[in-house]
Amino acid sequence: MVNDMVDANSKNIKYPSQLGILLGLTGAGLVISVILSLIIWLMMEGTAFPHTAEEILQPKYYNVNMVLQVVSTFFIFWIPVYFFALICYRKPWAYLGYNFQFNYRQVLLVLAILILTFPVSGALADLNKVLPIPQYWALKFKALEEAREAQEAALIQINTFPRYLISLLIIAFLPALFEETFFRGGMQNMLTRWFKGPWLAIILTSIIFSVIHMSYYGFIVRFGLGIILGLIFYYSGSLWLNILFHFLFNGIQVTVLYFITVTGIKDKKHVDPDFPAWIGVIALMLLIYLFMIYKRTSAEERLKYVEAPLTENETPDWMSPNS
Repeated sequence: MVNDMVDANSKNIKYPSQLGILLGLTGAGLVISVILSLIIWLMMEGTAFPHTAEEILQPKYYNVNMVLQVVSTFFIFWIPVYFFALICYRKPWAYLGYNFQFNYRQVLLVLAILILTFPVSGALADLNKVLPIPQYWALKFKALEEAREAQEAALIQINTFPRYLISLLIIAFLPALFEETFFRGGMQNMLTRWFKGPWLAIILTSIIFSVIHMSYYGFIVRFGLGIILGLIFYYSGSLWLNILFHFLFNGIQVTVLYFITVTGIKDKKHVDPDFPAWIGVIALMLLIYLFMIYKRTSAEERLKYVEAPLTENETPDWMSPNS
């Protein structure tokens, strides 16, 4: 049954057109971010934009790199999806899931899910490594992965506590805010209405979410994270729970990198936990159980914000497809 409130919010733009609008705005955001990045670099450094990543990531360019990180993610992810929601829906903030319709139990469950995510991610990372691919590809992917990790470490450069705090904001929180708004509040939300169900929407969004990070050996891990984030949003309807999860996940990694830097540890393997596959399997089963509780808790919370009660198998009112 289509919810009247959802129909009232929609401007009745067909879903293929909505997808075209979102992709078009994202392309425009990418172009604007590139132009602004060039202008900002020239204004802050007084020189032309460097030609190689090695030049860009030099320590002397730390401040401008932090500014560019914020500008690029803001215009590539947040701005396009906001204007998409503004064009296609009468209440863009409501459509994107910017509401506080959740309780402390959901927050605690999200934190528990986060903890279990790490052993599951470890098992998925091991699975990604053993997938059979040609040796030439394996060498290429490994070289790209090592280069990407070196670039990230050079970009963050968290060798002081103030820089650690800056990194928590710019590397952990803002990407969580911008990416969750785009992928869960915007893309998954629209695809769920289009397909009249969550699973295909969550899977497709998770694939795209993983692909844009451009890491073969992290693909399955980020795909799994996308599934988890997709379910968190679908069951609750509140984007803030997703932002909390994503921020903490990023923040833990930033904290580990800061710890490595200030302690002088040369090998990241000394601080990264190595979870055996069997622990990952147990964690996955516990994760499924927690999501069952989270789904039920979220459904109970939604009853406070809808006029008619929902049955167990009924689509949440806020996520009902448009007619």
